[in-house]
Amino acid sequence: MPQDPKTVEDRRALRTKRLLGEAFTQLLEERGLDGFSVSDLAERADINRATFYAHYHDMSDLLLSFEEEIITGLFSLKNKIQSVSLGELLAFEQTGIPPQVTVDLFDQLRVHGSLLKVLLSSKGDPVFHALLRDQLCSDLVRSVLYQKYTQNPAPLTEYYISYYASALLGLIQRWLHLGMPEDSQHMARILFSIMMLKPGDPIELKEQRN
Repeated sequence: MPQDPKTVEDRRALRTKRLLGEAFTQLLEERGLDGFSVSDLAERADINRATFYAHYHDMSDLLLSFEEEIITGLFSLKNKIQSVSLGELLAFEQTGIPPQVTVDLFDQLRVHGSLLKVLLSSKGDPVFHALLRDQLCSDLVRSVLYQKYTQNPAPLTEYYISYYASALLGLIQRWLHLGMPEDSQHMARILFSIMMLKPGDPIELKEQRN
């Protein structure tokens, strides 16, 4: 039975996107955002320039496409992140089991881990870096504050959120840089173990008790 032409075309488009994604990640890590051209990218991906322009207007369009795909996946968790309660944070103290949405967050980060590692590095996109910090990471920090602080944020509260949002993104960047050695459940436990630390506490992973 002959294949549906649309299915064949979709598979070709997906293959082209995969090849471009791999080549783009490699070149971005090697040369930075302004260090390579469409010709360089097409050569590395082993496709011709016409194939590139059949899918994207230019390099900026390609970058935006990749970033939008990452953001769509991560921001699909925003409502769940915003609904994490202080009670769940306190429950972690007793059980060592983090809220499921934080496990889901690291699962989603892993999907695009290779590209995210470079995008969040000094060779990547500072606008994208700021977007994840100021929205996604800030939402997670804000979700575990007492309600009175989120409803009437004082300047000190906003500094607090900014401080921990940057710290959270730093944790994510380190995990990506190391090659994502820990699984998502472990990373969520690391995150909440750090968030629950008080001055003078030993720096250790919270024990998990079922």
